[in-house]
Amino acid sequence: MNASGKFSFQFLLRIASWLALAVLPAVAHQLNAAEHFVTRSGSRLMLDGKPFRFSGANLDNVNLASTHYGSFYSVTGRYEPFYPSHWAIDDAFEKLHKMGGTVARIYSAGTQGSPLAIEPSLGVFNEEALKQLDYVIKSAGDHGVRVDLVLVCMQDFYVGGEPIFSHWRNGTGFFEEPVVSDFEQFITKLLTRVNSYTGVAYKDDPAIFGWETDNEIRDSPISWENRICSLIKKLDPNHLVINGHDMPADPPTAERLSVAAADIYVAHYYPYWKFPWDLRSHASAVTKAGKVFIVEEYGWDRLNLSMNELKANLAAVEKNPDVAGDMLWALRGDIEPGKPFPVSDTGGEWWAFYPEGIETGANYAVDMHQRALIIEAHAKRMSGAK
Repeated sequence: MNASGKFSFQFLLRIASWLALAVLPAVAHQLNAAEHFVTRSGSRLMLDGKPFRFSGANLDNVNLASTHYGSFYSVTGRYEPFYPSHWAIDDAFEKLHKMGGTVARIYSAGTQGSPLAIEPSLGVFNEEALKQLDYVIKSAGDHGVRVDLVLVCMQDFYVGGEPIFSHWRNGTGFFEEPVVSDFEQFITKLLTRVNSYTGVAYKDDPAIFGWETDNEIRDSPISWENRICSLIKKLDPNHLVINGHDMPADPPTAERLSVAAADIYVAHYYPYWKFPWDLRSHASAVTKAGKVFIVEEYGWDRLNLSMNELKANLAAVEKNPDVAGDMLWALRGDIEPGKPFPVSDTGGEWWAFYPEGIETGANYAVDMHQRALIIEAHAKRMSGAK
């Protein structure tokens, strides 16, 4: 396809997307009843007494955003994050809802160390940032989507994370005191909050799918996992606890799967990073331990999977009852009407997913849109939608 043809196709797709959004009625809050909490029964998720399976997406930047993923702000001062507007937050959840997605993972829910973070400096909490998260949770519920809220990140990205906590304590390890208590202080602040928009305590809001201990902290001691998961469950017994120690290679050991307060274990699949799909062995190990397994991140694009491989892997998820759900990395909404959220200049050219399809450098608009249709059909089969 020549350059003008690509431009015309993208333009027509954008127009169709705008018109579809323009005629949508206001969405009533769909998740405001206590009976709508997602719960666990052994190795299965349940909703209103019935098995609950889902497909969804990571909305990594919907709470705090940056066009960079480099070093964290407060130590290097290099990358300034920003809050997406309420309109942009609504747009992201609306796009996911239209695709049939019912769960979104919010990688930027736990933020530390920058002026816009929830905890800009040790023991200081930012009400403006907390109100931003309040709106994210409200918007998710308004659109019939539940959110998996990640509490801390391993990498030194713009959200802060593990390196920030250690930096505050002059390099003390993240799994050592007093850093563990510092992290527990952060967790307590979030889990005991009352939403300023809805008046509903976080622990009583079924729009929250669960709390995730961390993003990709793969060296966490089991004693630390026990301590953090137990605190989360104590503060909020209504919601699921997700052990963020993902499985890039081998299935987890029986000891790691024995964390009593953990409900869900996860895997991240990226052939691009030499983390291949290993659905059967991961799901089998987790469910044999009486826990729930989900594919929490996967690369949907042509650098990770061919079109046929994408279809085959999603079909394998659908056919395997030991897999409760999956979420692609990472859905992008619009930053303002008619303007897609920017592609990150540190990797986003291959992973940024726009359902209508746009060209991003590593991906083509037509290919992306075709994959979106595959993922949409899969999401509706997972949820049982007609």
